[in-house]
Amino acid sequence: MKHAILLTHGPIGEALIEAVRGIMGFDEGLHALAVTDMSITEIASRLSALVSGPDERQDGVLIMASLRGGSCWNVAVSIASDYKHVRVLSGVNLPMVLSFITKRESLSLEALAAEVQHDGARGICLLSQDKGC
Repeated sequence: MKHAILLTHGPIGEALIEAVRGIMGFDEGLHALAVTDMSITEIASRLSALVSGPDERQDGVLIMASLRGGSCWNVAVSIASDYKHVRVLSGVNLPMVLSFITKRESLSLEALAAEVQHDGARGICLLSQDKGC
């Protein structure tokens, strides 16, 4: 089973996992790592421990970071460069996590990462009175 790590500033990851649990009824393979009050070294250590587990190494890990260019992103990119079974996306949102949960068994890690990115962007809409979404 592919795993996802929601690497976020504050408890955003835990809240997304709770929402997924409420919608889907399960949250297997989802992990949250909030980087509040952590040094870069501590973030890297905790993230490395999560991606190097035997289950994670077998099928792969998708790290969904809260913000491209922030400390979460920078550490995730650094860690991913050491592991062939890890991919990193930024801008984590609920459509991304739901896409991951529902498609992880049927897609390769590469295809899953691309699909999750697409679904996350597709979930963003500016409602216009004359055009809808």
